[in-house]
Amino acid sequence: MLVDIIQYIVDLGSYVFVPILMFIIGLIFGLGFLKALKAGATVGIGLIGVSIVSTLTAESLSPVIQIMVERLNLNLTAIDVGGGPAAAVGFGSSLGAVLIVVILVLNIVMVFFKLTNTVNVDIYNFWYFAITAGFVNLLTGSFIVAILAGVTHAVLGLKIADITAKKTQKIIGIEAISIPHGFAAMSAPLFIVLDKIYDFIPLFDHKDENEIKNEKGIANVIGTIFGDPLFLGLILGAVFGIIAQYDVPGILEVTMKTAGIMVLFPNMVKLIVNGLIPISNQAKKFFATKFKDRELYIGLDSAVTIGHPVTISVGMLMIPVFMIFAAILPGNTTLPLGEVPFAAFYVCFATIIHRGNRLRTIVSSVIFIPIVLWISSWAAPLFTQLADSAGLSFVQEGQQATTMALGNFGIWFPTMIAQIPTVGPILLVAVILVVIFGGKMIENKRSAEETSATEKV
Repeated sequence: MLVDIIQYIVDLGSYVFVPILMFIIGLIFGLGFLKALKAGATVGIGLIGVSIVSTLTAESLSPVIQIMVERLNLNLTAIDVGGGPAAAVGFGSSLGAVLIVVILVLNIVMVFFKLTNTVNVDIYNFWYFAITAGFVNLLTGSFIVAILAGVTHAVLGLKIADITAKKTQKIIGIEAISIPHGFAAMSAPLFIVLDKIYDFIPLFDHKDENEIKNEKGIANVIGTIFGDPLFLGLILGAVFGIIAQYDVPGILEVTMKTAGIMVLFPNMVKLIVNGLIPISNQAKKFFATKFKDRELYIGLDSAVTIGHPVTISVGMLMIPVFMIFAAILPGNTTLPLGEVPFAAFYVCFATIIHRGNRLRTIVSSVIFIPIVLWISSWAAPLFTQLADSAGLSFVQEGQQATTMALGNFGIWFPTMIAQIPTVGPILLVAVILVVIFGGKMIENKRSAEETSATEKV
């Protein structure tokens, strides 16, 4: 029955389930019926818009990507089938259904005992945690250890969401939210470390908008091109069309579609944001009244971050970078396909951590991409086996299925620990405790630093 309920919810689709959930949350927080209905429906319309643009992205860029694969002679055996099929595999077992309930209950308990400030309502993306559990179940044969591994991934997401919440709210422009997403949040620790390193390099200094506008010569030209999604889309679209050896009408078509994608994506995400703002504002009032001694956040999908112009432009730049690294990276078996058009989702947290600094975001993305390819290659045989056990076949005989969405530390790290003989489960519990209480210490330290900085001002 539990599996059937979860499957029914998943089958509704995000643009049906999420608006209903946002509507209910709005009512719970005290938002008026009509305002809650409008907010939820606006989020749904935004998701439909994102879906339409995503379809345009896939249809416009997939043929170009396929040609780039042929040009680079990428004879790789692990096929990137995309995130959608991976979600189906994650939810395709009783283990995944049980894990969803366990994580929801754990989240409530952690909020009650002040161990997290994030209420994760991004239930659809629990499939990441289910995949982690599925891998561990295959490798250890233990249902309990698998649940522990999935919980470890979820707790990591919650605590990273807590730590990065303030920065996320400032960059995205929505209060009372955080991002506990199973992939995006897992990229944050690397970007945080890199951001600290960049602080010592003058080239990576942060510049405000006035400094950028006042730059002259070639710097001004480059800033204009890279800073405007429309111009960058026109250039990249033309390059993609030329690489694919299209005729003139074909080049012009892919040029305009790429520019359209660059402009439309942020506007569709803006609809989601517009729907979330009244809910987040009401949530902030609710939390301030009911939880006077603390601040709570609504945990959302990383899709709300994609509208930032730096994320869109850098994500589009990373498309050819993905293909080049796939061709030259030793040990890589992943053939980037299904997820490549959505490269912006892979760099969205770099924009947040680097506070919209374009150069930092580009360099961090280039560093991150090989890691994504390596881990997704490692995951390929496990994911193929997991898909087969769920009765899903995505590739031909002799090939393996994977997706670059599996190329994250949140899946790899708990899976590796769980395999350690005898002490694996104990270490997973230890990691969970260290993450919870260590994360709390980091939050307290950051809070003290922010208070001190405010007092100095």
